[in-house]
Amino acid sequence: MSPKEDVGQNPILVCAPFGRDGETIAGLLRGAGYSAQVFGDLDRLVSALDQSTGAVLATEEGVAASTVLAAALADQPAWSDVPVLILTSRRHSARLSADGISGRLLADITNAILLERPLGARSLLSAVDVALRSRRRQFALRDQMILLAQSHDALELKVRERTAELEAEVAQRAKAEAALRQSQKMEAVGQLTGGIAHDFNNMLTGVIGSLDIMRRRIASNRLEDLDRFMDAAQASASRAAALTQRLLAFSRRQSLDPKPTDINSLAASLKELIRGSVDERVSLRFALDPDLPRAIVDVNQLESALLNLAINARDAMPNGGELTIGTRAMDLGEAADAQWLGVSPGAYVVISVSDSGVGMAPDLVDKVFEPFFTTKPLGQGTGLGLSMVYGFARQSGGHVRIDSHPGDGTTVEVLLPATEDEVADEMSADAAAPHGDGQRVLVVEDDPAVRLLVREVLEELGYLPVEAAEPHAAIPILASPMPFDLLISDVGLPGMNGRELAEIARAHRPHLPILFITGYAENATIRADFLGAKMSMVAKPFRLEELAAKINEMVAAST
Repeated sequence: MSPKEDVGQNPILVCAPFGRDGETIAGLLRGAGYSAQVFGDLDRLVSALDQSTGAVLATEEGVAASTVLAAALADQPAWSDVPVLILTSRRHSARLSADGISGRLLADITNAILLERPLGARSLLSAVDVALRSRRRQFALRDQMILLAQSHDALELKVRERTAELEAEVAQRAKAEAALRQSQKMEAVGQLTGGIAHDFNNMLTGVIGSLDIMRRRIASNRLEDLDRFMDAAQASASRAAALTQRLLAFSRRQSLDPKPTDINSLAASLKELIRGSVDERVSLRFALDPDLPRAIVDVNQLESALLNLAINARDAMPNGGELTIGTRAMDLGEAADAQWLGVSPGAYVVISVSDSGVGMAPDLVDKVFEPFFTTKPLGQGTGLGLSMVYGFARQSGGHVRIDSHPGDGTTVEVLLPATEDEVADEMSADAAAPHGDGQRVLVVEDDPAVRLLVREVLEELGYLPVEAAEPHAAIPILASPMPFDLLISDVGLPGMNGRELAEIARAHRPHLPILFITGYAENATIRADFLGAKMSMVAKPFRLEELAAKINEMVAAST
């Protein structure tokens, strides 16, 4: 395409106000193939000036109102710089660089071309051609900018579309993950409730069946052999209590009484009990670190956990083998998180139980801490042993790790926080005070059966019980002048908990000993955090002998 054809749609605006100069110039341009428009004054030319204009050609007389043209040119888009050709006479050329009208115009525009008259047709057309070629480059730049903007818009559109797709995918994935978690949660709940129902139904059958038989025999005055059914009911109830304790341990909600403990001494004290629990073909070995620091732990729960692990180790060695119980100190830094996930840096004690038995495959190792999961035959295990150990360790501020491979045995390590504190002195059972001598005890318990049992124990011990079924009935009694030597309160009470009642009691009686009895209370899981001075706790279900010993101990300590 020739330059003339290329600019056919981009007119040249001509302004020559005197005589026929405008028509003459326009005729010359049209004859050369250019599009030309003639205006008698600059205002009309400026009104026609737009982005399609090829160039402006004006006589010096035509640009007398130069500020109008300068203002119009200043409003052009950034890519546009319309060429302005000014025809001037030789006698006026000196003024163009001074302060004349054209001179000011030259100062206001950036793309001006001065053509001195008289000017031949060929020179004029040549100058116009140069100006339009410059203008064509501007149009090309404009087109490139438009294409770039379109590409940018298209890219932005694609980015928005892809972003929307990714957001939809993320939302769908989150929905699927939530559904999977819910499914896994329901599966775990189903497994948990199924296991609980199975075991508790067996235990309740033993209790209810034994009580029914005893009632029938007593009604028919057949009192012989009742002990056998009482023992069966007691055994089933004790199994139910142990199962509840394991469930609370797994969920990290059991009531713990952590104290500085010599782990080596505790492990050594269990030697005979463990040896009596394992097969004679299993050799028992202890590898205890003599420089082991003390651990902060509930002694009774740790004993139960070690016995549980020892029995698991025994069952993994049906043909005999070696059972090793070891201890060692460990100082965990930040880098240890990968091995003991979720454990704070610090000093710890590690108790390990290792066997040389059959070991486990990796897929089984991943499940061993799940409640009611067991590798033992039906009826030979509840599947709560390792769950209990795991929950107990985590609630104690530690962790559990298991390492097992088929044919290479199993090692379970229990991590517990270490301390430099001295081992706490334990009160001897023989130090319990004798029966009471009419001391008055306030019992606050909302369960009638438990309240009845506590009252009977107190009366048999020689104490004088006063009962209240709920806290608001107990408060006026505590505020009265009636003397009391002990307050026994359930933790979970209607209206307020036992700890809140204890604060009210201490406001009236600052030195009153308080014994809490609890089946489960989330804020009482760590006794040291829950109990104050002259306070103690007994967990339900308790044996009456245990309750009696604790009552005598607390009353004796306050006298």
